[in-house]
Amino acid sequence: MKLHRLIRAVRDLLEEDLGRERADRIAREAQRRYEALCAENAADPKALRAHTFRRIYPAAAVYLTMREEGIGQERAVWYVREYFQRVSARAVPHIQRIIRALGLAPRIPKLFLSISRKSFGEDAGFSYEFPESRGNEARFNIVRCPYYETCLRYGCPEITRAFCDGDDAGYGNLHPDLFWGRTKTIGRGGDCCDFLLAYRGNRD
Repeated sequence: MKLHRLIRAVRDLLEEDLGRERADRIAREAQRRYEALCAENAADPKALRAHTFRRIYPAAAVYLTMREEGIGQERAVWYVREYFQRVSARAVPHIQRIIRALGLAPRIPKLFLSISRKSFGEDAGFSYEFPESRGNEARFNIVRCPYYETCLRYGCPEITRAFCDGDDAGYGNLHPDLFWGRTKTIGRGGDCCDFLLAYRGNRD
């Protein structure tokens, strides 16, 4: 059985703690659950599928399977969070080198805002507010989040914070002159996700 990469990575983490046999059993059941979620939600719009099929459904599937296997809530959340932390740990150094080599740091806030509005748009289920920006910064609030809504629908809203933590690990370490100032997220109980990425310096 071919496993989704998130499920495969969590399987590897589980093997370290639980042994190969149990880890394989959880992974196989999680993959079946993931495929069932995809089938159940085949009508998801294309923009939403970029989030649900790639990240939300596999995370929910492996988390719910771990819980059914007797793994406690906090530990099961940890496995999902650890996956995203490791993805960031691999990706961020490459992004940092590109930013430094091309002197992109001053342009990152505007690029971040443009990419966010395109990839996390209303056609994917997100809703925005735009507080006044000051200087070279990207500032916006997400007031509706399909990550939280989908996880809540399937009874696992607690894993939403694993996605939030992945953002912090990635955007919070791009460059010394880039300030990541998000203070709350819907997934952590906030009334919105108050995104702020600002350029504050003259170095590149």
